[in-house]
Amino acid sequence: MKTPLPAQAKRLHQALTHLVQKYQFRDRNDICCYGISVSQCHTLEALGEHGTQTMHALAEHLHLAVSTVTRVVDQLVEKGLAERHTGEKDRRVCEVALTPSGTALLHTIQGELIAREQAVLERIPSASRAHVIWAIEALSEAVDEWRKTVSQDGEQSCYSGS
Repeated sequence: MKTPLPAQAKRLHQALTHLVQKYQFRDRNDICCYGISVSQCHTLEALGEHGTQTMHALAEHLHLAVSTVTRVVDQLVEKGLAERHTGEKDRRVCEVALTPSGTALLHTIQGELIAREQAVLERIPSASRAHVIWAIEALSEAVDEWRKTVSQDGEQSCYSGS
């Protein structure tokens, strides 16, 4: 007999809650490593992945309000890890980029994170690893699709990001 969708949704919620609690146990404002917060680390990663960004684009990538991202970027600029400059196409637009120090720190942090991911994957049977990664990627894409639907419908809930 197939498990009903509401029961599957409950199991997914429980599994995700436990995974998040075990995996990302810090508040986003806590200091994660190298004297930067988890939010600052995520911002470095977004800039590393997407390159120079406007504040609005960066906020979208991070799923945060522009005002929140502005505060995080202020902190990164103060630490010499990011820099602001006016846009090439529109001088009224503020763009953010990593500095060489920011890029170096990002590479250091990513190296450590990838080593941690490898240690976690080693505990999963090799035949299952690709399936686990696929499932997480599929879940992430499904969440993105759901968020678009929620924002289009104007629906508001405590988890819709509104």
